[in-house]
Amino acid sequence: MKQASTLTVTQTMNQTLSKRAFCLSLISASLLATAPIALAQSQSATTGTVASPTWVIGQKPQLPPLPLLSGKTHRFDSHAGRVLIIEFWHTKCPFCKKQNPLLDAFYRKHKARGLDVVTVSIDKKLADAQDYMKDHGYAFAAGLADPVWHAIYKQRKGLPQLFVIDRAGVLRQIELREMFPDDILELERYL
Repeated sequence: MKQASTLTVTQTMNQTLSKRAFCLSLISASLLATAPIALAQSQSATTGTVASPTWVIGQKPQLPPLPLLSGKTHRFDSHAGRVLIIEFWHTKCPFCKKQNPLLDAFYRKHKARGLDVVTVSIDKKLADAQDYMKDHGYAFAAGLADPVWHAIYKQRKGLPQLFVIDRAGVLRQIELREMFPDDILELERYL
């Protein structure tokens, strides 16, 4: 009888340990799953940066409202059914200074075919970006990166950054750094 009760106690202890191990496994898994989110939130809180979903080719990126240089806010729902090019630039970027005229000419030529171009300056001063656009007379829309747009920009390194979104709203191409005339012309395949 003593052996039977010892066996029952041992089985009960093993079951309890198994339940604990199972619970610890669940807790560990949930901590591992939420760790990147918590890390991003803690970095946001300590650095003042804003976390944003990563833009991935083949997916529909979230396009937050963009503060335009004119003071208005641009909402991207107006681009439904059109090809959209988004470019990040800076007034002091030598590669942007070469690419922007090409992008502007491409936009002027193809806007009637359903092309929209919206650019995002990462300048710190609104007046710098406004003067740049005024001096060059570009036809495309331009905004100034707020914290959300800066978070999108900082997902990759380099300037200019160009993103092509097709008529269905799917990200199709990402270009980092300067595009040459032939590269810009190849964007016609999305029209």
